[in-house]
Amino acid sequence: MNIAIAEDHKLIIDGLKSLLDSTRHTVFFAMNSEELEGLLKEEDIDVLIQDIRFGSIDARTILPSILEDYPSLKVLVLSSLEDYATIRSVISLGVHGYISKSQPPELIFEAINTVLSGEIYLCPESKKINNRNAEEDDEGSHVVHLSTREREVLTHILAEKSTKEIADLLYISEKTVEYYRGSLFMKFGVKNVSGLVKRAILQGYFN
Repeated sequence: MNIAIAEDHKLIIDGLKSLLDSTRHTVFFAMNSEELEGLLKEEDIDVLIQDIRFGSIDARTILPSILEDYPSLKVLVLSSLEDYATIRSVISLGVHGYISKSQPPELIFEAINTVLSGEIYLCPESKKINNRNAEEDDEGSHVVHLSTREREVLTHILAEKSTKEIADLLYISEKTVEYYRGSLFMKFGVKNVSGLVKRAILQGYFN
């Protein structure tokens, strides 16, 4: 089995390499998005372990296209971020697992086996945060934290702009707009634009 690790911190790379060297798996490394793109094209990768803060980019901006281009690839996100909004926004992209860097590194084996079996993997800490805050969402008490780009997209959605119009206004692709819209749906705990508008207005985002 081929495993790719997309991570730009050498300490993390060395730790994962030490763990995985004890297995029969072939391990590849990419320290930026260009290296990762080349690696995925050249090698038949089974599992991608992807850091969210990947060099100068947020990996959530590249994961949708990776998942689309390599549908059989299993993607495990590895991150130091442990907030509910991040966990949900990542899972909403269609990745197969989420591992916090604060958890024991040996969990990587459990995570790999879980996603290869076709299930979604959340490490114990991420699962606890997800479950606790999902309950808060049901009670309407969850505070939504948005990135600058998410706020921009939300503003245009509230102004009843179409996906194409938003893409043109922000100089991004329609696919990227759809990604941010999906992230907004997950963060606000809604399933469609009308639900998003209602929840955003109730929480004071319409001004």
